[in-house]
Amino acid sequence: MTTTTDARRDRAGWPAGQIALGAAPWLVAAVVPWVVLLVLRDRMPAEVVSHTGWGGPDGFMAAPNFVAIVTLAFLFQGAVFVPALIKGAQTNGQYLLTAAVCWGFGAGEAYLLAVDLHADARGSGLNHAQLLEAYNINWALHGPVTAVLAVVAGAAGVLMARKAVRR
Repeated sequence: MTTTTDARRDRAGWPAGQIALGAAPWLVAAVVPWVVLLVLRDRMPAEVVSHTGWGGPDGFMAAPNFVAIVTLAFLFQGAVFVPALIKGAQTNGQYLLTAAVCWGFGAGEAYLLAVDLHADARGSGLNHAQLLEAYNINWALHGPVTAVLAVVAGAAGVLMARKAVRR
């Protein structure tokens, strides 16, 4: 029973390293779409694909509105993960798994959003019906890239979590 007790810490304080560990991937993920939007702003259509169903894109909105909503979602995810990454109630294994998930999902989601915005930029000047045909994301390429990026970022999150706990 002492191993479990030793693996847990008191939640008296929120160490800065652990706060940064939980917030950083989501802050980066929140900035990425704005950077992509700024870089591709001249090629963006009036409305971008905001929702894709089984039959393809089926929702549209202005690019800045879409990016603002996604930014809020990323910041909400950060607000959920920051308390979860304050080492306290969970064991070391749970803590490291939470860091891996946080960093992996943050990187994967940011990458897929950048891919999505790039696909929208390729459809600039098209009406919705034409955009539906032009909106072609090569999932055979981007699916594995997303998976590898998520695993690498998750491993980096684990390494940073170990370092944050040592401080």
